[in-house]
Amino acid sequence: MSSTNKTPNLRLNEWIGSDVPCRTDFVGDNQIIDTVVGEHCADAVRHITDTERQNWNAPFYVGSFMGNGASSRLISLETGFVPKWGLIFPVGTFPSVNDYDNKADYNYFGVLSNLGSTSGLTLNSDSIRVTQSTVAVSTSEYKSYNENGITYVYILFR
Repeated sequence: MSSTNKTPNLRLNEWIGSDVPCRTDFVGDNQIIDTVVGEHCADAVRHITDTERQNWNAPFYVGSFMGNGASSRLISLETGFVPKWGLIFPVGTFPSVNDYDNKADYNYFGVLSNLGSTSGLTLNSDSIRVTQSTVAVSTSEYKSYNENGITYVYILFR
């Protein structure tokens, strides 16, 4: 005999003193609980994945390096942080410097993206490639992302 009463939400058996529980009642209740809890846990709208949680808990990464003057340099990123875009800029100097006497423009600021970056910069899943121009890349413009003695900061976003 099944229970006289049922719980309001899941309709589980709620026996009274005169009811005689049966094995099938317990099996049925367990199946209801398993189905409801299983559907709830699998609901991606109500629950987030570990990857989503990681992205939300650490949406950006900040790093720095001292320029060494090499024409090309690879800056390794923290393991597990895969950026989509970012910014790079110098500390203690302007983002762009114009040398009017020599008709030269030195660009220290850049945008990084996995879809394409400022000329002279490359964003990979685990590193940034920066370059330092020794000759103008266009009409008097020099890419200065690794100038010797300059500290650079980069902010990367997932």
